[in-house]
Amino acid sequence: MDAGHGGSDPGAVYNGRQEKDDVLRLAMAVGKILENSGVDVFYVRN
Repeated sequence: MDAGHGGSDPGAVYNGRQEKDDVLRLAMAVGKILENSGVDVFYVRN
């Protein structure tokens, strides 16, 4: 699963909130749901 952005690329930024953090949290949450359903998940970044 590729959460997008990361490292020095924050993506969109608003009031100090960075897109890279939001998409990583979302990818981890979706990944956990998939793993709980028996799917093997590979993360590009974590």
